[in-house]
Amino acid sequence: MTTSPEAAAVVDPVAADTAQQQGMDDAAAHTDTAWAAECQKGIAVAATLMLPFQAADLVAAGLVSEPRHPNHWGPQFAAAHRGGVIEPHGVARSKRATVRNSLCRTWIGSIEGGDTA
Repeated sequence: MTTSPEAAAVVDPVAADTAQQQGMDDAAAHTDTAWAAECQKGIAVAATLMLPFQAADLVAAGLVSEPRHPNHWGPQFAAAHRGGVIEPHGVARSKRATVRNSLCRTWIGSIEGGDTA
């Protein structure tokens, strides 16, 4: 049986979502709770500026330190998004030197998040 290139490129979206969620859950389970709290505070401060930002901006501004592993960022941004603090803004080249300019999501404060001051 021969598989066409188009058929080989099909990704099961349910399996992809499941794998992503498992990865996020694993990263969250291994994230230092003090760093996670620091990160949530930093995200909330950045959100009040109503300007697009990414993880590197939080570190550059001194709002949060680097995590032990870069996978720890994702669950923190996801939690802030679920909490109504931030919204996806788009994508941009990452400012982090360790990821060689790969694309990453940018975030912006959510109007629905209300006044965090």
